[in-house]
Amino acid sequence: MVQTKKKSPSGLLSEAGKKTMRAVGDAAKRVVGKKRPGAKSPGGNLSEAAKKAGRGVMGAARKVVGKRPSRARKSKSR
Repeated sequence: MVQTKKKSPSGLLSEAGKKTMRAVGDAAKRVVGKKRPGAKSPGGNLSEAAKKAGRGVMGAARKVVGKRPSRARKSKSR
């Protein structure tokens, strides 16, 4: 199985910003009467953005304090 790479705090915050802007744009389009087919709801995008931002801030804070990241990949010993 392929291991996923842990994202840096700045990468998570960047993704959170993108998700937030997408949610705002979708909400504005919905007000005007246009809707993207099959798009995630603006609330869903905002929720995901908040989760990513929270993880990014937590990771950055742990790095400043000197603790290990909470979501670091564990090495597999054989």
